[in-house]
Amino acid sequence: MNRQQEHHIIDILFVIALFCIFALSAVFLITVGANIYGKTVSHMEDNFNCRTSFAYVTLKIRQADQNGAVSVGELHELPAILITETVDDTRYITYLYQCNGYLKELMVREDTPLSPEAGQDILPVTEFSFEEVNDKLLAFTITTTDGSSCRLFVSKRSAGGDSNAN
Repeated sequence: MNRQQEHHIIDILFVIALFCIFALSAVFLITVGANIYGKTVSHMEDNFNCRTSFAYVTLKIRQADQNGAVSVGELHELPAILITETVDDTRYITYLYQCNGYLKELMVREDTPLSPEAGQDILPVTEFSFEEVNDKLLAFTITTTDGSSCRLFVSKRSAGGDSNAN
């Protein structure tokens, strides 16, 4: 009878040990899965911010792509992309620039002075820089809030000369 009790105790200890191993494995897998999920979400958010800001800037340039309508300039000493358009004999300027941690857009009549803070917040960025490589090519660098930097080249389809150029 004593031997039979030892046998049952070993069976019980084996089942408890097996359950503990299963529980620890489950906790380990959940922890690893949560960590991978968190990194994936962060990476997707960074890609979203970078791609969305580039898509936004590219779309704005493509919409206004006419002879001389897109240029590089300043808004109150902040570097900006200037997009000019004429509506009912009135010239408007759209500024794309970075201010207070955001990519911003501001559309005003040419003779209307406004501060950079008046612009519409588009996306949070820590840097929005650009350069005019030549008459037809702009280079953009955008740094997202996590510090990752993306670079894009946008070709203007019209530049100089004939206003019907593509």
